[in-house]
Amino acid sequence: MDTNTHDLVVVGAGVAGMAAAATAVLEGLSVLLIEASPHVGGTSALSAGSAWVPNSILSRDDDPDAARRYLDSVVGNQSRAEMRDAFLARGPEMIERLQGAGALDLAPYPYHPDYLTDMPGAVTSGRALGARAFDGRRLGKSLALLRPPLPEFTIFGGMMVDRVDITHLLNATKSAKSFAYAAKLLLRHGVDRLAGPRGRRLVMGNALAGRLLAFLLEHGVTIRTETTVERIEVEDGRATGVIAGGERIIARCGVVISTGGFSHHPRLRDELYPKPVATHSAVPASNAGGGVDLLLAAGGRLEIGYDNAAFWAPASVRTRADGSKAVFPHFVLDRAKPGVIAVNAEGRRFVDESTSYHRFVGGMYNAGAIPCHLVCNADFIRRYGLGVIRPLTRNLKPRVAEGYIAEGATVADLAKAIGADPDALADSFARNDRYAAEGRDPDFGRGTTAYARNLGDPAHGPNPCLGPIGEGPYYALKIHPADIGTAMGVVTDTQARVLNAAGAPIEGLYAAGNDMASVMGGAYPGPGITIGPALTFGYVAARHAATRKET
Repeated sequence: MDTNTHDLVVVGAGVAGMAAAATAVLEGLSVLLIEASPHVGGTSALSAGSAWVPNSILSRDDDPDAARRYLDSVVGNQSRAEMRDAFLARGPEMIERLQGAGALDLAPYPYHPDYLTDMPGAVTSGRALGARAFDGRRLGKSLALLRPPLPEFTIFGGMMVDRVDITHLLNATKSAKSFAYAAKLLLRHGVDRLAGPRGRRLVMGNALAGRLLAFLLEHGVTIRTETTVERIEVEDGRATGVIAGGERIIARCGVVISTGGFSHHPRLRDELYPKPVATHSAVPASNAGGGVDLLLAAGGRLEIGYDNAAFWAPASVRTRADGSKAVFPHFVLDRAKPGVIAVNAEGRRFVDESTSYHRFVGGMYNAGAIPCHLVCNADFIRRYGLGVIRPLTRNLKPRVAEGYIAEGATVADLAKAIGADPDALADSFARNDRYAAEGRDPDFGRGTTAYARNLGDPAHGPNPCLGPIGEGPYYALKIHPADIGTAMGVVTDTQARVLNAAGAPIEGLYAAGNDMASVMGGAYPGPGITIGPALTFGYVAARHAATRKET
């Protein structure tokens, strides 16, 4: 058996693993980063790339005590208080260190409320940090290492766009400023496409992961993709390395496991997910629980005390032209806009459409509305889009023909198309239109929070989330629950060390990201509550491992 040696071995190249590797480099450690899939970046590379980190140097107006009150109120006793305190203390430290070194380039969103703004300590901006755009040309040929974005989140053949870009593109014919912005974007994308198969202006999660990758490559970190770790080596209660591809790899200072959780682990999904078990996941198929299995085999234990085993988003599903399945999470772009409602199998509303995606799925389970439908008319789709259907789309026949959406000239026709009660659906339409005129939703309180109003249409009043459905033709989009990451990882201490059955740390063995039990428990307090702790505890693990380095 071959042997090689490194100070730190990191298994899993999502942002938790890359943050651990970047921190280790700054601490003067030699690092091997191992990834089972062909790509680095994990689920975060497919996401909006938000990181929820209160009280950082990027948001000096925040209050640590307020952040603690907020987490205590939202999370309660689902996670251990010392873990939340460690996150709140070390998160700002992580931002200052990695941002200062150039491994991160984050900025607060100008206005992005916590998800439960009616809870004590909630704020409307400062805690949610977003990745600034990153020039993928800096990666050269190594851009191919980065997990590409979902095709449904790109336009014009691989051009990534964020919410600011979308706003300017939609207003390009109405504003000189937006026209100039859009023209610059399109020109840049055209030049990129002459050189390769995708745009190289990276935004959101691709920018976050791409910048981390560039930092690691520029600092000489060894990255092995398509490499499976078979076992963690533990000797005398201490992790000493791993067996990967039949090769023994020694880790002088420690091993960090950060493979992205167990979203595609059949047994754990069946045992821990709510019934009926969701059949769809927005997480890459490579997140199959391999890291969790490794940690359990090494003596760790799984946290099973949370209300939710995973974090959730409502998702629509379609088959792409190449036969692959697209699971499109409905985060912010359509559900909360005026003129669309969510209905159950009978055709009745059952949830506040403007609530967070995690709570929306909770509403689906509580009401037995699995699947449900988003219902609107053609004008709504032209204005706001619907799922993978982009704004300004006028010809909806291809989407109807492929079965992505159902169509009805009248409310009764639409009810028949989705198997709903026509009287119930007509009543839901009528109640919505009445509430829209009044500007209030007495049934579910739609549009009553700062978070909800931020997702609505600011140009629409009196309630930016409530609007009449209008005239037909009408359309319905089937919505399923889909996990966007797991919460019940292995139990660790505040240094990210894995704890055994007796509650003692396994020296030299660390977990981060979704392989680690979430400090949020099963709750979802704000945007980026998986990425913020992933970056933080990847950093924490590497800092602690560095204390083991012999001088």
